[in-house]
Amino acid sequence: MATDTDQTIAAPRVLLTGASSQIGVFAIPRLVEAGFHVLAISRSGKPASFPDFGPVDWLTEREAVQASISYQYLLSAGPMQVARRYLAGNGQLDAAVVFSSSSVESKQDSANPEEREQIQGMLALESELMQSARSRGVRLVIFRPTLIYGCGLDTNISRLAGWARRFGFIPINTNASGLRQPVHADDLAAVAIKAMLSETQLPPVLPLAGGETLSYAEMAARIFKAYDRPARLLRLPEKLFVTLVNTVKLFRPGSVINGEMVRRQRVDLVFDDHQVRELLGYKPRAFKPGVNDFALPQLPDDWQAG
Repeated sequence: MATDTDQTIAAPRVLLTGASSQIGVFAIPRLVEAGFHVLAISRSGKPASFPDFGPVDWLTEREAVQASISYQYLLSAGPMQVARRYLAGNGQLDAAVVFSSSSVESKQDSANPEEREQIQGMLALESELMQSARSRGVRLVIFRPTLIYGCGLDTNISRLAGWARRFGFIPINTNASGLRQPVHADDLAAVAIKAMLSETQLPPVLPLAGGETLSYAEMAARIFKAYDRPARLLRLPEKLFVTLVNTVKLFRPGSVINGEMVRRQRVDLVFDDHQVRELLGYKPRAFKPGVNDFALPQLPDDWQAG
């Protein structure tokens, strides 16, 4: 008779980097539910807020490097440079799914030199990962998701939600008509596992969008519905808004907001993900956020996949 220990040992092992990231938050319970033994890598180990999911071993990046661990699958929900290390360092790897960002397309011509440098670095990492996977015979898919939300860890939609909650309004560009496709992190986690297990030949790089395309202004307005408040959008002329943002950066150099972000509110950032929908049955939800989509789950039941 097989024991629980035997079943755990026999379970396929997946290395999950960025385990405490917004995608990792939803990937862990889904992986456990799918029968995986999860090796969860996080810079600081298991967060105190995370429940005990079962067959999950938490390791810091240092512990993972020092330990001799084997795994058949790699799911990267963290920085791509970390994925590069684990893709190259395991001869037993069958398949890998790595998350990049749609920003590698939308920000290539950014007027902000820091953004351009960051994007060039990401493109170089994507290329290295594909080359490494080819040389090792590893099935690799790199996903480029659009604006991610789902548990309050993103720096875009959740920041807008913070403004709405704290100040009762959201400042936007007067011409915030640019189209967006916000995508829930749980939908990303679900399709990543499908891709990891799929025997279908997938393109090496694929965009992932949400279930709905809407203007930046409408996206911001819907955030208020999560708090059952009337939508209050403070529309600022673009030049004034950019000046205000640049002034803030003078006093807060670490601020991630810049003038290009304001300008892009009038630009369409839309990506065609029909291949993923057809090949993997990807059906992301429409953008109808609730308050739970802007905070980490608080109870074990809240972490269940679905």
